[in-house]
Amino acid sequence: MSKEKDVPDEKNRSVKNILLLGATGYIGGVLCRRFAQTQDFKVLALVHPSSNTEAIKPFCKEIIRPKEVQFSAEDVEAAIRKYDVKTIINLVWNKPLESTKEAQFEKDRIALEAALRSASAVSPDIHVITTSGNFSLITADGGRITETPPPKGFAKPEYLAWGESLSGVNLMKDALTEEYISKGGNASIVYPSSVYGPSLTRGSFWDFAIQQFITGKPHWGYEAFPPDFMTAWVHVEDLAECYIAVAQRGEKGGHYLAAPENLSISQMATFFAEAAEVKFQAPVFENKDNVVFDDSHTREVLQLEWKYQVVDEVKAWVERIKELGTYFLG
Repeated sequence: MSKEKDVPDEKNRSVKNILLLGATGYIGGVLCRRFAQTQDFKVLALVHPSSNTEAIKPFCKEIIRPKEVQFSAEDVEAAIRKYDVKTIINLVWNKPLESTKEAQFEKDRIALEAALRSASAVSPDIHVITTSGNFSLITADGGRITETPPPKGFAKPEYLAWGESLSGVNLMKDALTEEYISKGGNASIVYPSSVYGPSLTRGSFWDFAIQQFITGKPHWGYEAFPPDFMTAWVHVEDLAECYIAVAQRGEKGGHYLAAPENLSISQMATFFAEAAEVKFQAPVFENKDNVVFDDSHTREVLQLEWKYQVVDEVKAWVERIKELGTYFLG
């Protein structure tokens, strides 16, 4: 038998259709490109009717636009059945801010519930990958933060008081996903830490957050971050590799944290200001709660190695923000 016959060709390779919700967002654009570069997946993007899809069009097998302003569970289910979707990734989150917490929760649960309900209606084998945030992993005592969610009823630490909407939305979505898993649903949660780096679509929340911290001028309606706010940071390309690994090797009920570098908002702002050549005197940082993010379990089970470091990449990040026209330091 010849060697050629032992190698599967393109037609015989098992390629899975993956449905992205939130494909035109900051992370979504990078995910479209990276999934399209794999040999395992074809990308289907379910977007709002008014979404600009020029940046992601080259990387998508199909771009699906519902008739209504907001896509529904019926739209997601129709896409699953038509394209034999095996994996759904929900990246839709928190835009723009609503006037009340209740209104924000109602808005942020729409896409997630559509994904979970649709997968349940079609097949228990469909893998729904939901997106949370490291805010929902922070315990009352601070300290070592891993992929394990805090217990129900835990008290958030005082330094997260400013982020009630951010942490509250994450916890609400986590609860919906955990309930789905407890009833036999095939879902897992990815917890990105603070995401930075150039994206082919639009800027991230952190573009504005870092700049407002440096200037002291609030943008997007958020309060300024406290100097001692501690988080971790992941480059958007590394995060994309994490999602791909979860789609390939993730297990039902899995929890995955992408948190390569522990840096306070003050430390990150210093890197950012230096790259932007802006004078900035960073507040003295004290990690009063001894917060350290540890994603070693995720790296082990998903066989991941983080490739990017803030100090090497922040200059390109700042240049991309300037290109997008969302740069307001000066």
